[in-house]
Amino acid sequence: MLVTSVGGGILLASSFLAIVSHFLLDFLVSFFNPLVPYMIDRFSIQVRVITSFLTLSAAIASLLQIVFGYVFDRVRNKKVALSIVYFTQGIGISLLGFSTNFWMALMSIFLVRIANSAFHPLGAAIAGERSGSDVAFFSIAGTLGAAFGPIFITMYVSRFGGIAHLWLLGLVFVLLGILIRKVPTTMGTGLKERGRLRELFVLLPILAVVTVRSFATSIVHTFTPVLITRVHGYSIKLSGLALTLGMLVGAVSNYVGVLLLRKIGAKRQDLVAFAGMSLSSLLLVLWSDFRVLIFSFLVFDFCAFLLMSANVVQAQEMLPHRKALASSVAMGFAWAIGDFLASGYSALLGNNVKLAIGLVSPISLLAGLYFGVFGRFGEWYNKV
Repeated sequence: MLVTSVGGGILLASSFLAIVSHFLLDFLVSFFNPLVPYMIDRFSIQVRVITSFLTLSAAIASLLQIVFGYVFDRVRNKKVALSIVYFTQGIGISLLGFSTNFWMALMSIFLVRIANSAFHPLGAAIAGERSGSDVAFFSIAGTLGAAFGPIFITMYVSRFGGIAHLWLLGLVFVLLGILIRKVPTTMGTGLKERGRLRELFVLLPILAVVTVRSFATSIVHTFTPVLITRVHGYSIKLSGLALTLGMLVGAVSNYVGVLLLRKIGAKRQDLVAFAGMSLSSLLLVLWSDFRVLIFSFLVFDFCAFLLMSANVVQAQEMLPHRKALASSVAMGFAWAIGDFLASGYSALLGNNVKLAIGLVSPISLLAGLYFGVFGRFGEWYNKV
């Protein structure tokens, strides 16, 4: 009984560490989209240049998640890996503050995103050791971190006129990387056997759904700050507020999505989510009133985040013996494909902000009809 109690306590500590880390690390990585208007002015670059490179950096970082997922299923002491993530994000955000040109800033952003990409399969696997509910809270924590990041950084820029002192925040993350080594956590199994490539076939439905959701979310989240500030003339603080409120709504939606998955099933959930994304992205480009813009953005995020935790839970249930790898496909690899598509899309349409956002509407509607009504994915579920 004592051994069981101690083991349960360590599992709880491990999950808590993963959940808190997701909040902190996603808080940092959420700075970049709201900084787009600031970087356009500071480095004198075109909208399509910065939006396409930002989405490209996100895509490359996300693509590496499947590699990290494969590796972390075989790492026993996951605290060391987590410490390295904290160190790297701390150094990257410090370098962003010191950047004197766009390319230096882009490399700093890329460094932070690589570290954040490494964390997601690692953290999801640690959280998933206890229960599917912990995975939902893990996703919610990341969403909350990403919610407070935009309002923090836009208020910071409005107050101080720049980002030169971000090294102080970077130092905090380096120190946290040292402190987490003291937290008692479980040791991984350190899998040594080779995985079968065909195991991943079972995740193809999840891969398809997350790819489309990632593409749509990347476009709307990248272009909405530009729509609010440069198209409609509102302040950068208001664009940060929109992103923050959207992510807060998304935190609630994350948990609702897991409950909805159990209640109505994956297909109906896909239909509801993509239909809502379609309608709300259309509203974003049809009205200029800030209240309507905020409302539309909140509806979009609520619908998009209905699928986030639910997709990860589905993936881990499909591959229960390879939780990090399953999470990396549901979060990283699919995100990467969506972000690569968003990067090319931004390069083509980036200077026409309303058109870039508006086309998300028919794309989401078609996705909802296909995944929620006409798609037939059952044949993939027995291929492992």
